[in-house]
Amino acid sequence: MLHRLSLRVLTLVILWMGLGVLKLDDMNENGFFLQGAVFSFLILAGALFEIFFCYQGDPYLLPVVQTILAIGLVFLARINPALAADQFIWANLGVIIYYAVFFILRDYRKLGEYQYLWGMLALLMLLLTLIFGVTINGATSWFRFAGVGFQPEELVKVALLLFLASYLSDNKELLRFGTIQVGKVSLPDAKTMGPFVFIGVFVLGLLGAQKSLGTALVFFLLMVFILYVATERLLYLMVSVPLVMVTGAAGYFLFDHVRVRVATWINPWVDASGGAYQISQSIFAISGGRLLGTGLGNGIGAYQIPNADTDFIFSVIAEEIGFIGAMAVISLFIIIVMRCFCISIRATDRFGQILAAGIGILIGVEALIILAGVTKMLPLTGLPLPWMSYGGSSMVGHFLLLGILAGISHSSAFSVSQISIGKQADAL
Repeated sequence: MLHRLSLRVLTLVILWMGLGVLKLDDMNENGFFLQGAVFSFLILAGALFEIFFCYQGDPYLLPVVQTILAIGLVFLARINPALAADQFIWANLGVIIYYAVFFILRDYRKLGEYQYLWGMLALLMLLLTLIFGVTINGATSWFRFAGVGFQPEELVKVALLLFLASYLSDNKELLRFGTIQVGKVSLPDAKTMGPFVFIGVFVLGLLGAQKSLGTALVFFLLMVFILYVATERLLYLMVSVPLVMVTGAAGYFLFDHVRVRVATWINPWVDASGGAYQISQSIFAISGGRLLGTGLGNGIGAYQIPNADTDFIFSVIAEEIGFIGAMAVISLFIIIVMRCFCISIRATDRFGQILAAGIGILIGVEALIILAGVTKMLPLTGLPLPWMSYGGSSMVGHFLLLGILAGISHSSAFSVSQISIGKQADAL
């Protein structure tokens, strides 16, 4: 009990210290005292909820995410207070969604019964977005109602993961050992591989038509890695390499903004005040942070980097709390991915194992691509950092997945306890 509460208290100390420093520096006129109080209440009430309902799942998963969330809220209040006010609402809603999913979804295994419904739902959401969506920053990936924007592709992640986990749990052996012989290689037949290829091609094709290429890259890597994790066949990884090269080359020649991003990635200093202004300012901010940073509120990246509140929040963090702070944030994401795989290993059913691993792969791939983009290790993708960047759609989608993950973890712990009790009873 004290362990659960102490982790939450530590998170709230980070939040209130950050907001307090901004207030002392006159950078936080709003104060966010009411929003912060509601957020604090939900975190502590959630911890009591877990104790009351005897939650036996992973004790570190949600506290680590809430710490990332708190750091993100502080830096959004620093960068753009107006957006931070909205983000507090999305964060509070996300925490409520997490507990609602955990409480309502008593048996996550039932989600695996609607395998093709999830696949079709993912395609339908992307198709409707392509037809009726609005274009923002070059990508047609938004719906807008009453002035509020929403990205359906964040919910597509949930539907696609559920389809993949269900499909792979049903066809794991056929995909692993194959059903037809081609030379010395055993491959799955068209009937086995067909649904995976059909959903994958159409999902990636629709994202390409929307020009949402960053999300397409995340989905492609998710499908490749989850297929490898489920089957343990290196062949699928090897086949994916030429596919990445071919589709990447196609994207380069088809889309102007891809050529600009590649050019600024190779050498941002040729056009540092033009097309490469964003990445060059990011590099300046990160390098200026050095070991301990300039201090919260003392950096220039928050003003100089375009879209610092969405795409480049990590650069502002690295500048103002330095290399140590940046490594701490990266470590938090690594912990989340590791906890996902721990939950996957402990899950007692194949669907839960693959789904938990898939969620870990998704979060890891997203974080890796985004952090590599803002540090110039990869071309920019324009994706938000989960739970940290501004974005309600991303917040809702990731808390949905986290709620499902908590359900897998809780059910697995409960099942293991029952098995242990049964063994003890047999021994007596």
